[in-house]
Amino acid sequence: MYAVYRQSHPPTAVEFAVYCNFICSQEKNLVVAATSQLYVYRIIYDVEVKSTDDGKSRKEKLEQVVSFSLFGNVMSMASVQLAGTNRDALLLSFKDAKLSAVEYDPGTHDLKTLSLHYFEEPELRVCTVFMSMC
Repeated sequence: MYAVYRQSHPPTAVEFAVYCNFICSQEKNLVVAATSQLYVYRIIYDVEVKSTDDGKSRKEKLEQVVSFSLFGNVMSMASVQLAGTNRDALLLSFKDAKLSAVEYDPGTHDLKTLSLHYFEEPELRVCTVFMSMC
């Protein structure tokens, strides 16, 4: 017997967000985790709005660059710059003490898994200082 899970509606609530150099090293991105989806936005600064006080003011807006579907709900997220790279990678933790390090691959426009970790011993599943996982 096989179980099939299909998400009928995309998530509507944001669980975690980080601001880092995820897509390229020259531009920071807002990376948002919403249950099993990962959304990457860039900030556009070129929108000008007339203000009544000083004349002109700048207004920023978000543009979605890419989104990714994940095979599990994100429990915590952090960005890290690994040695020898100029872009940031993401540390994503999942249920049952699973942790993965992923980065954006510009060649395939997809996520590239750098490492997977599974802390299966019961003493490693308790809350740790690293990423405050419970």
